[in-house]
Amino acid sequence: MEVRAFVWRRDDGTCVRCGAEENLQFDHIIPVAKGGGNAMDNIQILCADCNRQKSDSIV
Repeated sequence: MEVRAFVWRRDDGTCVRCGAEENLQFDHIIPVAKGGGNAMDNIQILCADCNRQKSDSIV
């Protein structure tokens, strides 16, 4: 199964921080610039607002 399809199903198509269902983005939990990869366990769904708040921090 493709990583994005798996993550979408795992995260129920909602932002994992606030539960929003619109303006969703795939986010690297550990940013690629800081050594994170594209594995399923390093990708999550965040809404645009939560993704901007997170920026490139590791949370």
